[in-house]
Amino acid sequence: MERIVIGEYKFYQSTNNIQNKDKIVILYHGWGGTAKGYLELAEEIAQEGFVVLIPDILYHDERFPLENHFDSNVTRNYFWNTVFHTINEYNEFLRVIGVKKNSTILVGNSMGGFIANGIFAKEPEISGLANINGSGSFVLTEKIFRIRDGRDEISQAEESRLKKYDSIDKMISLSPVLLMHGDSDTIIPIEGQKNYYKYITKEEKRTNVEMEIFEKVNHEFTPKMVQKLIAWLKEIKNKKEG
Repeated sequence: MERIVIGEYKFYQSTNNIQNKDKIVILYHGWGGTAKGYLELAEEIAQEGFVVLIPDILYHDERFPLENHFDSNVTRNYFWNTVFHTINEYNEFLRVIGVKKNSTILVGNSMGGFIANGIFAKEPEISGLANINGSGSFVLTEKIFRIRDGRDEISQAEESRLKKYDSIDKMISLSPVLLMHGDSDTIIPIEGQKNYYKYITKEEKRTNVEMEIFEKVNHEFTPKMVQKLIAWLKEIKNKKEG
C-alpha cells in the first residue's frame, strides 16, 4: 500500500493504475479507528484483483484528529458531523483522484458502514455496498442511542438533519448490497441494519441484497466476516468479467 496526499485528501492506495481499473474498493474505517489499521484487510482485497483505497476520515489520522474519540461528549458532538462530512465530500474526492462513480464499491465498518450506506443512498451509479456493523437507518439508530444512553428524545430539527442523509426512502443504486452484523453488538444496535434490510427488500423489492447475522458476536469485524466480504467481492468481479 502506498500513502498518497492530494490537496486536503490523504489516503492509502493499493496500486497507482486506478484509471485502468473498473472495480475500485473504497474502504471506510470506524469511529476512533485509523486508515492504517485497515491495511491488512486492504491487502487481502487487493489480492483478488481490486484496487483498494482507504481514505483518511475527518477528525482521524492526519485530518484534525480528536484527542479522545470515546469521551461521551466528544462522540455526541462529532460522530454525526463526521459521517455527514465524509458523505458530502465523496464526489469531490473521486474528482480529485480521477475515479468514476460506477467503478467504485463501498465497504465500511462501524461508522464506516454509516458513511458507505449514506453515500450509496445518494449515488445510484455505485457498483456495490458492504455495510459491516453499521447502519443505513440513521434516525432509528440515533433514537436507540438516546434511549440506551438515557438522553433526551431527538428534536425535530435534529431528526430533519438526519433524514437528509438517512438511507431510508432515498433513491438507491440497483447494485449488490451486503449487510453483516453481530447479534450481540453493544455499540451499534443491529436494529438499524435490520430496518434498512427490511426497507430495501420489502419496500424497494430488491433481490440482490444479503444480510448475514453472526451469532454471539459483539462489535467486531471477525475473520468470518472478512471471508464473507471477500467471497461477495469476488462474486461481483466474476459477474463483471463474465
